[in-house]
Amino acid sequence: MAVEKRFGGRTVLNRVSLELREGEYIAILGESGIGKSTLLNVIAGLEPVDGGRIFFGEHELTAMDDDALTLLRRNHYGFVFQAFHVLPQLSVEQNVALPLLLRGVTDPAKVSSMIGAVGLNGRERSSPRELSGGELQRVAIARALVGEPQLVLADEPTGNLDPENARQVLALFRAQTKERGAGAILATHSEQAAAGCDRRYRLSAQGLEPVD
Repeated sequence: MAVEKRFGGRTVLNRVSLELREGEYIAILGESGIGKSTLLNVIAGLEPVDGGRIFFGEHELTAMDDDALTLLRRNHYGFVFQAFHVLPQLSVEQNVALPLLLRGVTDPAKVSSMIGAVGLNGRERSSPRELSGGELQRVAIARALVGEPQLVLADEPTGNLDPENARQVLALFRAQTKERGAGAILATHSEQAAAGCDRRYRLSAQGLEPVD
């Protein structure tokens, strides 16, 4: 991938090139507003690019239409967000099951196993309103991984958590993605959050550079 992205006259992504190997966990570091979320959106095919090409395996995202991109994301991507985006009208169990239901799959055993893997046994019927921030992010991780995605994109997943919950969530996220062999990209401003990654990059107005 080597892409450019502009908003009006401002270049947000300047000839950014990145390769992620299967099962690898990498971090994209950068200050707020530098374009980390935009980069994740581009990788997911949610934002069109102004130059360059993006490949996911044999698929060229920059040549796919919206329907094909939606299907690709549904079957092969997982997402974890800073604001959790756990649906308040659904129980923990229903939130985690949602990616499978969107594929037309019902698999209570897999959902239950994933809920247990993130340490929420006994909370299956709980409403999101009954959960702490750390628990909500565990639900989000379970939801992202239940469909066994090849790639998980995490956008500042600990930004709304206290330091101890952040530490626990990051350890859980790394362990669960590694166990399932998923590639993962963590976008964060936190050097501490990025410390557990296999590789680290820093995004700036000049582009994307590896961090030693």
